[in-house]
Amino acid sequence: MGLSLWNIFKSGLLCTNALLILNRPRFLAKYGLDDVQNMGSSPSQNPLKYQLVGLLTAVQYLKVPVIVLNIVTIIFEFLLGGS
Repeated sequence: MGLSLWNIFKSGLLCTNALLILNRPRFLAKYGLDDVQNMGSSPSQNPLKYQLVGLLTAVQYLKVPVIVLNIVTIIFEFLLGGS
């Protein structure tokens, strides 16, 4: 597997899929990453944690485009024979 734009796209899609399947109340509540309002500190004290929660919240809006991109990727892999 060489370093190509197609492989970089597939790895980014795979990472986005991984963020999408995280169940926030189940897996992230024990780390305090399930809700911004219940974190107990201000954004200036722990900015990385707030950015991570913001990323996880923003990724949830990408569900439909990621599903479409997954379907397109699967079709291309079938047609082109995979790499």
